[in-house]
Amino acid sequence: MTNQTEHDERYFELLEKDNTSPTDLERKSLFYILANADIFSKVDYIYDFNTHWIKTDYFEKTDFSSSSKKMVELAFNLYNGNPSPDPLRIFSGLDDDNFQICLNAILIRFSRFDALEK
Repeated sequence: MTNQTEHDERYFELLEKDNTSPTDLERKSLFYILANADIFSKVDYIYDFNTHWIKTDYFEKTDFSSSSKKMVELAFNLYNGNPSPDPLRIFSGLDDDNFQICLNAILIRFSRFDALEK
């Protein structure tokens, strides 16, 4: 199984767990980033599936790598406009896979990426 396939499976798992509406581009872009393997393992520190809301104190509760932290900040920004670092700071430290995840999340948020529609 490829990394992309595993990522997509985690993404759909998050959408299903949240019962996300197909038209909710904000949550879809959030979950696309949260499906990153490292972030996914800590998703319950980041998002409350009962209240359907992000947890802004997640950095205090668990450790994140610098690239994961930047990705979560971007995810929050795409979700609700939460301030995030500038794009140069976000993208400069990402490996190729995470760079593509972030780009795809931006495309999802602006309804420009539908390759993953089920």
